Amino acid sequence: MRIESLRPAEHLGNVTIHGVRRFLELDSGAPSLPHLQESREVEMVDQQAISDVEKKMAIILPIKDEDLKVFEGVLSGIPHDCLMIVISNSSKQEVDNFKNEKDIVSRFCRITHRQAIVVHQKNPELAGAIADAGYPELLGKDGLIRSGKAEGMILGIILTMFSGREYVGFIDTDNYIPGAVWEYAKHFATGFNLAQSPYSMVRVLWKYKPKLVGDLYFKRWGRVSEVTNKHLNHLISSKGKFETEIIKTGNAGEHAMSIELAKRLTYGTGYAVETKEIMSILEQFSGILPIEDREVAEEGVEILQTETINPHLHEDKGGDHLIQDMLLPSLAVIYHSPLADESVKKKIENQLAGIEGLENNPEIPQVKLIPPPQKMDLAKFSAVIEKYLPQMVLPDGELISRVARPSRLPSSGQFKKVIYTDLDGTLLSPLTYSYSTALDALRLLKDKELPLVFCSAKTMGEQDLYRNELGIKDPFITENGGAIFIPKDYFRLPFAYDRVAGNYLVIELGMSYKDIRHILKKALAEACTEIENSERAGNIFITSFGDMSVEDVSRLTDLNLKQAELAKQREYSETVHIEGDKRSTNIVLNHIQQNGLEYSFGGRFYEVTGGNDKGKAIKVLNELFRLNFGNIHTFGLGDSENDYSMLETVDSPILVQRPGNKWHKMRLRNPSYVRGVGPEGFSRAVTDIILPME
Repeated sequence: MRIESLRPAEHLGNVTIHGVRRFLELDSGAPSLPHLQESREVEMVDQQAISDVEKKMAIILPIKDEDLKVFEGVLSGIPHDCLMIVISNSSKQEVDNFKNEKDIVSRFCRITHRQAIVVHQKNPELAGAIADAGYPELLGKDGLIRSGKAEGMILGIILTMFSGREYVGFIDTDNYIPGAVWEYAKHFATGFNLAQSPYSMVRVLWKYKPKLVGDLYFKRWGRVSEVTNKHLNHLISSKGKFETEIIKTGNAGEHAMSIELAKRLTYGTGYAVETKEIMSILEQFSGILPIEDREVAEEGVEILQTETINPHLHEDKGGDHLIQDMLLPSLAVIYHSPLADESVKKKIENQLAGIEGLENNPEIPQVKLIPPPQKMDLAKFSAVIEKYLPQMVLPDGELISRVARPSRLPSSGQFKKVIYTDLDGTLLSPLTYSYSTALDALRLLKDKELPLVFCSAKTMGEQDLYRNELGIKDPFITENGGAIFIPKDYFRLPFAYDRVAGNYLVIELGMSYKDIRHILKKALAEACTEIENSERAGNIFITSFGDMSVEDVSRLTDLNLKQAELAKQREYSETVHIEGDKRSTNIVLNHIQQNGLEYSFGGRFYEVTGGNDKGKAIKVLNELFRLNFGNIHTFGLGDSENDYSMLETVDSPILVQRPGNKWHKMRLRNPSYVRGVGPEGFSRAVTDIILPME
């Protein structure tokens, strides 16, 4: 897809609000040839990048007694790889509309070979699971989830968290144009590709909003949005020195968020929800008010706005609905915000005084607020709701077909120990690659059923060889965080993954080997030219595994031929061997970084990646462990600088000694140091630290 290049943005502390960007082409074709440069006015996001996000995205479809033909059209517009979550609050009385909706989704899923979760907002089992998980704010006096748009959206966020998806989008089900529905999802995926922060939101501006009231007519924006936008922009202007009109999507029903942002926001009930999302971001993360979540503050929050090509065509529901249900709550969350000064409040009062039916009502009602969904204990919710999945998942039983292990949710106060370990120099001897002195410790871990996750620069083939020899069945992280390989049926609950490789479901985090090789070739050529033209740089010899034969790799690494062959089967990194003086080596490393690649040094070789990160991979895998096991406590075992991000991420970092009986120096929070080089140190870590911890 082609979209306008960056528009002007407003910055409020840690929050960036981007101006509206127009989509120029909904299908930009295959990636351009390298010599064809895009115009500076245009940015292209290729189909593969969009597809990668769609596989990790759930689309929430709220419905309440809508036309079923229109609903069928909406389903047909959702991209195939997105998980559909239908939240219905339809009638179940004389005509069971919910049953009809469920039948339509079931038939659609069978025909199109896809999955959906379909629930009723008043489902008592869902309400019970939410109550058990400690989130009563979503429930009414009858113990069921309250009726309301916001409550349905939050339920959708909870089910997205349960499904393991990374993004959640919202699309109304009263849209007459399936092509517009498809375009909204593409906007979401494109926006997340453009965002720099993991805490991001994409809000869609309809180019036109026709109404079906007698003759069809096209209006540029909705009436409520115009008013809400005006007052949001005035509030933002009041915090700076200049006027702004940056907000154009104050009431955007079609919008999406990263789940990491969605689960942290405070929400307003009813139709205040979309405006309150913006206000919550400003209140919680801009820095104007005290910030409690420092992690989000460091990364920042982005709000991206995009304009559609398709119009949004839906049935008109009348002016009273717009004023009482939408406009008044939207302005109320601005008015009662701690960010609103007297000038903001006065403008809202004057606005409402000029609206027929509200001019004699001096009170602007408080909107009920709902705390962030992350307040809920997701593991408890999952444990309760799992037995009801066959009633909620369509086609029947499809999602739970992967479930092979019983729930092992720890009781309150307990935790599951998860061990992450490096291989070379930690579990394996740095000289012989032997693990023999660690066998007793490995048996103890197996007896205790404690997951042992390899987290190494080694390839999938190399790690699988050791896992098979040792009988280890747990997930593993390859090529310094390039990918996570999870055995099929290992986790009892479903999660998003990128591809299937044999018996593994693979979550890909790194750049492809082909792309790394292409960029690396250019970087090395530039470095060699600079070295040749330098009078102070010495000679240098550079080679990489991709340029070497199996025999060459074997001689250089002391691996046997089988191991050397597996070491060459790289997917997300390249191993580079550099021989030269310090000045020449630094020139090479600088050019690698200048071309957008990263490197790490493992003691003998440099691992070049597109930014692989052991710590990031561990965070992803930790979320799956928590979802399936409840509370966890993580240990990390390593020996070198290459293990820093792993050791920094785990709860209990442990360093084993390197040859010479010394520990590598690195700054970590409360590290433990064990005596013993490689597998000897690994064994002591297991017996002296990991197993005794209660």
